[in-house]
Amino acid sequence: MKAIAENINVMNKVIGDAMKEGVPGPIQELARECTEAGADLLDINLGPARKGGAEMMEFVVKAVQEVSDLQLCLDTSNPEAMEAGINACNQKPLLNSYSAQPDKMESILPLAAKYECEIIGLTMSTHIPIDTDERIAVAYEIVASANELGIPNSRIWVDPIILPIGVEVGQAHAVAVQNMLKSLPDLFEEPVQTTCGLSNISNGAPDELRGAIERAFLPMLAACGMTSCICNAKDPEMMRTIRLIKALQNKSLYSVSDAELK
Repeated sequence: MKAIAENINVMNKVIGDAMKEGVPGPIQELARECTEAGADLLDINLGPARKGGAEMMEFVVKAVQEVSDLQLCLDTSNPEAMEAGINACNQKPLLNSYSAQPDKMESILPLAAKYECEIIGLTMSTHIPIDTDERIAVAYEIVASANELGIPNSRIWVDPIILPIGVEVGQAHAVAVQNMLKSLPDLFEEPVQTTCGLSNISNGAPDELRGAIERAFLPMLAACGMTSCICNAKDPEMMRTIRLIKALQNKSLYSVSDAELK
């Protein structure tokens, strides 16, 4: 279970202002904290980045790389910003993301093929599927589309897309996500990796309850085969959960400190 830190996000006011104003300090401090907390990758989320996106992405990538050697996950819907970020990276990044929507197929996916990057594929077309079978069908479509561009399954991360548990279909949707994860090994001869925006499950819940909801859901996803999650690396209990999942899956050497809060 890899932890992709969600924290460097333009929606965070302090970080967003630092990105827009070209001030590296707050961004670098947060990157250090997430790295020291045990994140495996750092997500850099610029959102749409319509104005000056390419310059902003290049600035943030270079700022983060001055204080962390972790692989970066570049998160933007602006293809120019994405390509600028790829070119600024010291190691090939994970691209977040594309889907079965035509614009994403035509703009973001070709960049993964061109630069031989890993890429996250969202199981979404004109809408987010609710039932298991439709989600599996979309997963097959997005993987096949990447394969057609020469991207092997080993570089594809499938994101089943999680909805908040508090919405009308939230609980049924959570079950469908788990069922889909269990089905993926039979769907592809060469396995794909999987990920999710874990904090989506708790959207709308009181702030003091969000971490508990996310930490309850994550081991269930891991048991179904989820291989990574985009999560809050500054939540010590979340990072402890991830350390223990890695140890209990025999993906890391267990230490007593894995069970301690840090």
